[in-house]
Amino acid sequence: MLSTENMGGVVVTPGQLREMQAGDYILHARHGQLEQIEVEKISMPLDPQGHYQGLGLILAPDGTIYASQQTIISKSTDGGQTWEHLKRDPAAFGFNGWLLQVNQEGQLVNVNQDGEEGPVTVWVSSDEGGKWEQICQIDVTPFQKTVVGNSLTRFSDGTLVLPIKRRDQPFYEGTNPTYTFRSSDGGHTFPQRSFLSDYGNEVNITELCPERLLAVIRYQPGPTDQPQTNKTVFLADSVDSGLTWENLRQLTSVHGQCHGAAIGLSGNRIVVAYDHRYPRELGTGRAMISHDNGKSWQDEVYYLCHGDVAGFPRHITLDGREILTFIGSCYGDVSKWENAMGKSHFSLIRWRPV
Repeated sequence: MLSTENMGGVVVTPGQLREMQAGDYILHARHGQLEQIEVEKISMPLDPQGHYQGLGLILAPDGTIYASQQTIISKSTDGGQTWEHLKRDPAAFGFNGWLLQVNQEGQLVNVNQDGEEGPVTVWVSSDEGGKWEQICQIDVTPFQKTVVGNSLTRFSDGTLVLPIKRRDQPFYEGTNPTYTFRSSDGGHTFPQRSFLSDYGNEVNITELCPERLLAVIRYQPGPTDQPQTNKTVFLADSVDSGLTWENLRQLTSVHGQCHGAAIGLSGNRIVVAYDHRYPRELGTGRAMISHDNGKSWQDEVYYLCHGDVAGFPRHITLDGREILTFIGSCYGDVSKWENAMGKSHFSLIRWRPV
């Protein structure tokens, strides 16, 4: 496994990262060289309740793109060139946030849960979040406590898949097993469940091609005597649309490189971006690339954003070559999670690997 501490043979500095954050470029480290790559950065409006860890980016069947913060859902119908910003406060509908997708009928789908013992409910909206109707309560029996994952993924055939973590035992005492729940009827029922992994948190699932999926997992075992696997990124594969999962493996080697999301590109390429948390002055969103469908990874890294805290990434691609990455960051006192609330600045970055 590659060391992911100073990839590409380059030790990047906080000053270089801060300059990058203010510029129209990202940084690429490879073969001991650090290069600037010109990109398009589109700044999104500041959400007064937004947090860099709360975001979504989804592509509807008709090509519409939705980028969600907390009380703002931004919409583009021209490939991300221009945006309309819709004020949508989840609290007005009894939701605690957005976990969005678009079904084959063009409806927005949201998954909601209030507390670990609360039901997991599925809602749809036919007017881009103006009104919502509940269509499902997911049966998680015999689980007593659950935590909904960070993604709701729609496959090319319309299937929806949702990660749900079982939390019957306290976090640091149990294995926190994560399962994927599948719906083939637009979210009305989720009858199929499959074990994904133990210690699975904040899971994002990507369809690479029909039936072939990649799960990006914040892998965090409870015992503190396992620093090599304590809060890092792991990957898992499915070749049957999520009915079974295999090949659980570690991707990042540094504690605090832990929340990631993938995108599949043409030529068997996969990009996985993740947040790098510690030390705070090096807070970044970083991306790695594979040229063989995730079997091996290149010793190079892309620095996408910087902040004292930065980088829960989400991606889409419109052509299999160019990536649209939605990502946020915050500067200032980040000693508490809530300090980033309303101070997290989001951008959409249009870029492509060299």
